[in-house]
Amino acid sequence: MKYILNETPIKTTNNFRINNITVDLDIKETNFNNYSYVNNEDISIEEQIKTGFESKIGLNLDKYLYLNITPNKNIDKTLFINYEFNKNNYLVSHININLNYDLNTIICFRGDIESFLNFKLTVNSKENINSNITIVNLTNSLSTNLIAIENSVNTNSSITTNFIDLGGKLRISNYYSDLYKEKAKSYFNTIYIGLGDDRLDMNYYTKNNNKNTYSNMIFEGALNNNSYKSLKGTIDFIKGSSKSKGNENENCILLSDSCKSKSLPMLLCNEEDVMGSHGMSSGKIDKNRLFYLMSKGMDEEEAIRLIIKANFKKVLDNILDNQIKEEIENIINKKI
Repeated sequence: MKYILNETPIKTTNNFRINNITVDLDIKETNFNNYSYVNNEDISIEEQIKTGFESKIGLNLDKYLYLNITPNKNIDKTLFINYEFNKNNYLVSHININLNYDLNTIICFRGDIESFLNFKLTVNSKENINSNITIVNLTNSLSTNLIAIENSVNTNSSITTNFIDLGGKLRISNYYSDLYKEKAKSYFNTIYIGLGDDRLDMNYYTKNNNKNTYSNMIFEGALNNNSYKSLKGTIDFIKGSSKSKGNENENCILLSDSCKSKSLPMLLCNEEDVMGSHGMSSGKIDKNRLFYLMSKGMDEEEAIRLIIKANFKKVLDNILDNQIKEEIENIINKKI
């Protein structure tokens, strides 16, 4: 069945073919996949099976696994939630995090079999919260992944979201951040790699919705073979958001002549006293940088890998757990 998904908040000309993505999916609902987390008595986790799954990506299904997470105090340790695709290859899930206190979270999807994932994360903060959330996609290279992330940021609070997107043939992702109180801040950092015939569609939006808010989005990627990526990044200054700032920046390295990259950066503004900027670059590795590294004794493959890893470092440095960071770095090494 064909679906039109991940529509941009403001449509541009159809000639760009970036306003949405049309996909043909044969969805076979089965039992939910198992998950695990490190139990902590200072965190309340409620589990339910609900009906009526919806996300801003637009693929709305029936039954889904719902987890409601609430920290009862400030926690030093990171909350790990792991989904493993092994015998079961189907998961529709919604995690809701209530940030009454500071909480750092890592959500990881792994699997050796072809799988289907439709996932939504919602995060709601109280005042004066500082939180770091990392979502890691390490699913099978033939999998289909739809990942939607939403947050609402309160007064003087900051939410950093790191999205590491390394697995799956069809990958659709959506980020929606509402900075609805004064001095709210959001940071969104992404790493993506496309190989083979991978198709990636990304739609990321931050809404500066009050005074003195700040939003920053960083996208670092690499494409090879026949992979295809489209990225829509939007910063929206709502009326009443004076003295707010927003920035988005993408750097996409093309490693073959047949891969394709499309980007649509947008700044929307209904307020005068704001600062917004965006930068998007896409192309092959600079020959001068490559020559310099090879003149130091590296072969071409080593030099390319080092340049890409240097670009990715600014995102990886935001991940607070060294073990998962090392695992991600090892997978990046194999893929590039």
